[in-house]
Amino acid sequence: MQWYLLKTWAGREEELLRVIRRSVPDSLCKECFMIDQERIWIRQKRNILHREPLFPGCVFLITPQSDPILSRIEQIPAIDRWIVSKSLSILRMTEEDGRFLEELSGKEHRVKLSYVLKDEQGNICKLSGPLSDYQEYIKRIQFKKRYAMIRHRLWGEERTFVLGILLKEDVNQEYLLNGRLAEDALAEYSFYRKYGDDIR
Repeated sequence: MQWYLLKTWAGREEELLRVIRRSVPDSLCKECFMIDQERIWIRQKRNILHREPLFPGCVFLITPQSDPILSRIEQIPAIDRWIVSKSLSILRMTEEDGRFLEELSGKEHRVKLSYVLKDEQGNICKLSGPLSDYQEYIKRIQFKKRYAMIRHRLWGEERTFVLGILLKEDVNQEYLLNGRLAEDALAEYSFYRKYGDDIR
């Protein structure tokens, strides 16, 4: 399977997704999606579980047939309304890039929070979740703002981006998700089983 990156304008990803899904048959397009991530925001003593695009303006496409799907996309009427530039904004990704993003975001194409257990000096004692396989790429952690900054090679160059983290004191809190209270918002995380004794 071949991965492609389609570049649009930030905020118009959903529009491009609808156009691709409507115009390209399933035989050519195995999947078309955005990759988003979860972050914890603490605002005015309220905990918010927030979801946002990991790569704003980026839509990903997986296809079993490279050439036919590119031709089909170019034939979509007014495709220039959604793609920044045909010559610059349809990027064939390497197998390594596709594997990295797949490992990071899983089948749901969502980067979950990583659980970080730290000592009194702020050193990482345990790490679970998407970041567990990429600890060596962590350049900085902002515990107060609940994110880790990593640097990894992607699309032909070294790139820096941030991923959400979860601390021990966050686990038993109530969270707002999409404006509503979600008491079990964090129950799905695998680290509950792996590090249950540490976080309860």
